[in-house]
Amino acid sequence: MARGDHIYALRFGGIYAHHGIDAGDGTVIHYTSNHWVTPRQVRRTSMDKFARGDEIHVRDYEQFFETLKSGDILDRTTRGLNRLMDNLRGLKAGELDFSEDAVMRRAESRLGEFAFDLVFNNCEHFATWCKTGISNSDQIIDLWRQALTGSGFMKYRVGETLTNFAELPWKLFR
Repeated sequence: MARGDHIYALRFGGIYAHHGIDAGDGTVIHYTSNHWVTPRQVRRTSMDKFARGDEIHVRDYEQFFETLKSGDILDRTTRGLNRLMDNLRGLKAGELDFSEDAVMRRAESRLGEFAFDLVFNNCEHFATWCKTGISNSDQIIDLWRQALTGSGFMKYRVGETLTNFAELPWKLFR
């Protein structure tokens, strides 16, 4: 691990991953809270506090950049929504600089932020944005992919909703 690396620890046997940026001095910048009831905030904490006894991994960005080039419609839609949310929050990365100094500038620029949102601005969105200038959460994309393709109930409800929406003009003007 090195300064500016996007790191993560698998929680509860891999049910989800917690993400942050290695500050290179034994600390990590990430979304965290002091207690379950306090809002999550971007803070610098010790590596031990970040890990909480779990093994720490470094994210490999080769697959991320491949997905950027050739992602499916869900990947492209999610990236578009994330860019919109970044713009609404005033987050602009400018030119994509991948140096460790640029990563650290982005991470440190958000210290103290209380804008955690599980779907649009979670710890993975934060760490990926710091590393690339693009907010993204593979965990959220995977949940959407499961919801839209893995469940017959969800397929039925989405299909029913789209059908009702398409029929709405006919119902209004009869």
